[in-house]
Amino acid sequence: MHVSTRARIIGILTLLIGSLALLPMRARAGECSDVTDKSVCPEPVAYESARGIGLGTGVRATSVSTSALAYSPGALSLGNLYHIEGNIDYIGVGDAVALGGGVVDSSTSQLGAGIGLRGFLSGDGGYDGLDGRLGLGLSLSEAFAIGLAGRYITLTTQETVGDETETNTLAQGFTLDASLRVMPTDGLQIDVAALNFVDLEDAEVPVTIVTSMAFAVIDTFSLGADVLVDLSTFDKAALTVGIEFLAGAAIPLRAGYRGDLARETHAITAGVGYVDAQVGFDIGLRQNVAGDKETRVMAAMRYYVH
Repeated sequence: MHVSTRARIIGILTLLIGSLALLPMRARAGECSDVTDKSVCPEPVAYESARGIGLGTGVRATSVSTSALAYSPGALSLGNLYHIEGNIDYIGVGDAVALGGGVVDSSTSQLGAGIGLRGFLSGDGGYDGLDGRLGLGLSLSEAFAIGLAGRYITLTTQETVGDETETNTLAQGFTLDASLRVMPTDGLQIDVAALNFVDLEDAEVPVTIVTSMAFAVIDTFSLGADVLVDLSTFDKAALTVGIEFLAGAAIPLRAGYRGDLARETHAITAGVGYVDAQVGFDIGLRQNVAGDKETRVMAAMRYYVH
């Protein structure tokens, strides 16, 4: 990449990510502010990966490839890879199945990129619509990367009332995510991100600040934790926390915990994968054990071009 071109890209991304500091660190009066029973407030409709679901809240500080597209656009620049993925996702809370795919390339140039799209399929009362994103990431050094992702979502439900079908729009519009990935020492990774910071004013797409940290105890075993702060849904900032572990190389085993403190829902998660030189498979399960008893299951297959 030409020096002046790279300098422009760095300047643009730095300016955009620097704007995260201007986000208010308190919640606005969101659509669930006056709801007494917070558990009935709509859950965020997040763009996720099968790996991340098996790890609770994604263990975002170690996400790469298609998980980076979902959780941390800065990490799109990490590695030297070109991956193509297809996935299927059952979302119990939305009574829907999402079919999707994505492509991530961090080998063609110093600017990593990824694009993904999924479509929701459901029956009466479930989610319908599309959710797509385009992400760019740039490594400024071996220890520091930044990135930005644009997301467009249109999310509706349809209900039959008498002889007529009514369409309710839950969320629609364009928003942005941004992240910083820092690797201060061997084995330790830190990720800070702002999600949906162009506020669509919908509980399904909340303005969220995320801090994630992960540490590799050994090459094949790591621990991580994520803290998500929802700034826009309730009358005060609401926390979701996750604690995760990952073990194994060729057959990774994943487990985690996810707690949405505002909605008082708690989930256990588990996942397994398979990785060789050409393909990768992942399946992740999230099962709520307190609050609503919703289930989410996602499976994905990746082909490694290189």
